[in-house]
Amino acid sequence: MNTFKNRFKNKAYIFGLIILLNSSLALANEENIRDGAYLDIGVGLDFESDPFIYDDENNSGVVVFVNGRYQKYGLFVEFPHGTAKQQNTVISLGYNFFNTDHWSYDLQLAMNHRDLDHILPVSKINSRRVSHSKLGLRILGDFSNTHIKLIIAGASGDPDGGLYTSAWVSQDYKYLNWNFYTSLGVEYRNEDVVNYFYAIDEVEGLPHYRGEAGLEYTGQVGASYPISEDWVFEAFVRTTLLPSEISDSPLVDGNTIIESALLVKYVF
Repeated sequence: MNTFKNRFKNKAYIFGLIILLNSSLALANEENIRDGAYLDIGVGLDFESDPFIYDDENNSGVVVFVNGRYQKYGLFVEFPHGTAKQQNTVISLGYNFFNTDHWSYDLQLAMNHRDLDHILPVSKINSRRVSHSKLGLRILGDFSNTHIKLIIAGASGDPDGGLYTSAWVSQDYKYLNWNFYTSLGVEYRNEDVVNYFYAIDEVEGLPHYRGEAGLEYTGQVGASYPISEDWVFEAFVRTTLLPSEISDSPLVDGNTIIESALLVKYVF
């Protein structure tokens, strides 16, 4: 019965988004107030802790940060690899279908979890968990120096497909030529998503594990200073607190991810 309910909810969710997309694309030949482009590219030293003990990915060292967006007639493509990372996706595609003075509404196709390569301890077999792009609704709010982001979307999950939701609030502060910012976010992933990425059968000395839905919290503080008209210095620290439903997995050793970086970026 639960499987039937999950499938019904997923199909109803997808069907509703398709209807919204079809009706919105009829207006795609009209100018959109958010049409435009921006791009900044930075290079810097980055440190990131990794509690995923059987994942050999290590991003510490010299890292390139790319943050770009292009939109025309409401259709957009984004490369959200900048310093204010609020969604684990390689690329984001979508359509901005409605705007008010303070709110923007997007249909978005994006990943909502990074890929994980769990290298098993004995055989060294890669138990790879691939994250796929899923359709979702994104709502953005801008109130002077306060910014809000709300997302509800599908996510890679097992067995019936996953559900992802998140809420982010960020605030900008200016002092002389310095720009300071803070952000706080909470992300929800249902049981299917947690088990897709972190479940394991009893194998190679690892115990059988299945988790439940959980909430993940992220906080970030940062500061930037314009070196010239196009060059900007930036530094930030970000901490993510993993839910026990993830940290209790034998594939994970710890419940926090800490990232910090010093970089210089060029703004086009």
